[in-house]
Amino acid sequence: MASNYGYQTRFGPELTPLVRNLIIINVAIFILQFISGTLLHRSFLEPIFALNPEKVSDFWIWQLLTYSFLHADFFHILFNMFSLWMFGSELESTWGSDIFLKGYLFAASLGGVLTYLVHFWWPQGIVLGASGGIYGLLVAFAMIWPNREILFMAIFPLKAKYFVIIIMLMLAFSGGGGHIAHFAHAGGALGGFLFVRYFDFFRNFLNWNFSISRSIQRRKMRKYQEEMDMRVNAKTRVDELLDKISKQGMNSLTRKEKKFLNEASTKYFNDKN
Repeated sequence: MASNYGYQTRFGPELTPLVRNLIIINVAIFILQFISGTLLHRSFLEPIFALNPEKVSDFWIWQLLTYSFLHADFFHILFNMFSLWMFGSELESTWGSDIFLKGYLFAASLGGVLTYLVHFWWPQGIVLGASGGIYGLLVAFAMIWPNREILFMAIFPLKAKYFVIIIMLMLAFSGGGGHIAHFAHAGGALGGFLFVRYFDFFRNFLNWNFSISRSIQRRKMRKYQEEMDMRVNAKTRVDELLDKISKQGMNSLTRKEKKFLNEASTKYFNDKN
């Protein structure tokens, strides 16, 4: 994928529509988490939607994706939503909203899948957070614009390719025990890499499977074309019958021809201007 960007330093991109909606959804869910956990003293979202490998084995498959819309605390969601804005808006502007959403969800889902698979050898506990999808965006960003400059720690300008390498090394050697979902991050990063590396495949494959709106639009166009063809054919037939009436009179028409003429005049030639 070619890029028209070279070196550039800026604080942040314009917030794009889908990224805005994702941020709103994540914040709204976090507010529900806060209300249920703090005010009601009972968390009802995490047991159902956070990634619990044991429950995934019991076919709670949705958790492989829904975990990415839950967050542990304020700073957790703040960092993830800030990163979603900074890197996601650029990608959405380049890919378009549909392709961006598929790439983001693919990275987040792959983070969930890798976490689940590793759990059989190394128990992972409960995992939640958008970091899997975010790391996918980071890797995709660095692959598309490797020389774009990013302010590391808001101070030091670094090329995107070096920025991502540093972030990955910090992730690999960070502590935190079970509080950091290393394999969700790694799976998300892998998802971002695969999505960009095989972009045409993913774009065509996902469009073939999930372009519901385009399928509906094609169906409407087909129906419209059929209607236009019927109008043309009906007009030709009506002209023939009117010519017959002018030559032989109304009584020359059969019952079937009279019925057709009446229905055609009502259906096709009674439009109000």
